[in-house]
Amino acid sequence: MTYRIEPFKKEHLAQMEVGPDTKRMIEFIGGDVFSSNLQTNGPAYSGFADEDIVVIGGVNILWRGVGEAWAMLGTGYQGHGLFIHRRTGEYLKHIIKTFNLQRVQAVVMKNHWAGMEWMNRLGFELEGDLRCYFNGKDYLRYAKIIEVT
Repeated sequence: MTYRIEPFKKEHLAQMEVGPDTKRMIEFIGGDVFSSNLQTNGPAYSGFADEDIVVIGGVNILWRGVGEAWAMLGTGYQGHGLFIHRRTGEYLKHIIKTFNLQRVQAVVMKNHWAGMEWMNRLGFELEGDLRCYFNGKDYLRYAKIIEVT
C-alpha cells in the first residue's frame, strides 16, 4: 500500500466515494460551490491510499488567528485510520504554525462517536451543542486553543 498527500483539487471531491450523509451535504450546498470553497478558503489536502482518495481535509481561515477544521472520509477509509490520523495531526500542526492560529474549531454530528473520539485524540475540547445546525440535525462544536507564548 502506498500512501501520499496532495494539495486538494476540486476534482478530488468528485473522485472520492462518499457516504450518504456527506453526499446529502454536498448536494445541499451544491457540488461546484462546495468544492470551490474547499479549494479557496484555506489550506486543504487529499489523502490517497494507492489511487483511492480516502480523506479530504483542511482548515478554512475564518479571520486572523481563527480557523475551522474540516474533514471528509471516503467510503474506503477503513483500514487506513493510522495514516489518516497521523497525517491529519501533522498537517494540522503545520497549518496552525503557518497561519499563526490561536483557535481551530470544528463541528461533528451529535452521536457520531468515531468523529467525537477523533476530535479528542487530535486535542480538541468539546465546547457545546449546536442544535438544528445542519439539515435539521444537532452537531457539537469542538475547539483547540493554542496558547500564545
